Amino acid sequence: MPAEWNNAEALGPPSRPEALSASQSQSAAHFAHPSAVLGARTLTGSDKRALLAAWASDACAVEGRPAWRWLPGTPEPVAVDEILRYLKALDREGLH
Repeated sequence: MPAEWNNAEALGPPSRPEALSASQSQSAAHFAHPSAVLGARTLTGSDKRALLAAWASDACAVEGRPAWRWLPGTPEPVAVDEILRYLKALDREGLH
């Protein structure tokens, strides 16, 4: 999380339950960062893609910080560009 976000705790993750399905929401709590999703052995390639896509979606956008996403259940926001890099990595590895 950027150091300049002095009030990050006050921001908190978006409270948009429609951003994730029930199973995705349950899975999200296990991953602090998109890199952990990519390495998860318990998820299929399709599950990884769905979770990362949900994380990158506008439904997880941090209010007033359009380049950042905060997936409910995760500890802090992540830059959307970083999430998209992991989605592209799935394509390169053929995990879709």
